[in-house]
Amino acid sequence: MKLLLENWRQYINEMEEEVIDTLRIFDFDETIAHTRSETRVKAPDGSEATLANQQEFEDYMSQAAANEGITDFDPIDALIEKGYQIDLSDFSIVKDPEEIIIVTDELKKFPENSKTYIMTARRGNSLGPILAYLDEIGVDSSKVRPIATGGESKGSVIANMIAQKKLPDGTSNIKRIEYYEDSDKNIQDVMNHICPEKLAELTIYKVVKTENGYILQHIGC
Repeated sequence: MKLLLENWRQYINEMEEEVIDTLRIFDFDETIAHTRSETRVKAPDGSEATLANQQEFEDYMSQAAANEGITDFDPIDALIEKGYQIDLSDFSIVKDPEEIIIVTDELKKFPENSKTYIMTARRGNSLGPILAYLDEIGVDSSKVRPIATGGESKGSVIANMIAQKKLPDGTSNIKRIEYYEDSDKNIQDVMNHICPEKLAELTIYKVVKTENGYILQHIGC
């Protein structure tokens, strides 16, 4: 949470200094890169599970939360309090990454009057390795700002980013959001926060893995 607040303060300072109207926001895992990261879980009843990808992780956590009566957007902390042992250590590093070029080709572009962010659900200790990986694949990490939400709602974070640039007439300088993401849960969350009140023009590029590689599926409000 401390690092999330520090990222947020950095964002506010930049937004006060620069004229931008477009936020380009990229998820990391299974969006910028496919990694070999696994989540290992031991439940209070002694049963164990190894979750090999994002979908397995979301399915397990959703079912465990439902079983425990937990309604938090990210139930990890609440499940730990219930006695679940959740090993997220693989997500403090970038483990055996495979670049998703159709996304990184877009990431390497830095259009005028835009700001580029990596917004990951990982914890803050992953940000250094993520920025180092971007440099390795030819992305200028000095032009990218990382935000580790620690599992908090990405939709609420983006909505707050827009709100920080409110004009006297109640509108925002931020007119457009470009969002690259693989997770249906996160995509729906962002749409739920942005679309009803039309906070900004929202263009989502869902990263979809196919037999022949990856494609970007366009989604709008």
